[in-house]
Amino acid sequence: MIFHMSFGVGDPQRVAHVLASLAGATAMRAPTPPFPQGAWFVVFGDAYGSMLEILPATAVLDPAAPLGVGQREATFEPVSAHVLIRSAASAEAIEVAAQREGWRTQQVETGLFKVFKLWIDGNILVEFLTAPEAARYAAVFGAEGMPSLDGKLRELEANMATALAGKLSPHLTQDEATNS
Repeated sequence: MIFHMSFGVGDPQRVAHVLASLAGATAMRAPTPPFPQGAWFVVFGDAYGSMLEILPATAVLDPAAPLGVGQREATFEPVSAHVLIRSAASAEAIEVAAQREGWRTQQVETGLFKVFKLWIDGNILVEFLTAPEAARYAAVFGAEGMPSLDGKLRELEANMATALAGKLSPHLTQDEATNS
């Protein structure tokens, strides 16, 4: 179970309020300290205490820093982490909010579920599942889907590799065992 994750953005308060409105959650200012000045929470209010910690883009998690949070110059380069959350809003409402905020969006049918992608500040990827797509996701990755999960993933892998042959670098479409 994942309880929370954090990421840094240029305007944490604004981002927290937009994400909270789309997720049916509550935006709250984080306590300072221990969080950096300007940090916000998106609290889902579920049985697990799920939340997002929205930090200033200048914050960096650093084991040598006091309270584990240091400062650096803000960077807005793409990163490898992302989060997938259930939306309380429709795909249309997500699109409207993204356009209003100037965030790039994309709807993607993965073959297992359909996801709505938002790029905050051009680098932070937050993905949303609408209610019907959350049910599809749970059917694949939830307890009922676990017995057939590997087979579904291998089938998806084969279909995607064929469909994307020639468009992606071979290191993205080949298994490590076949590369050695």
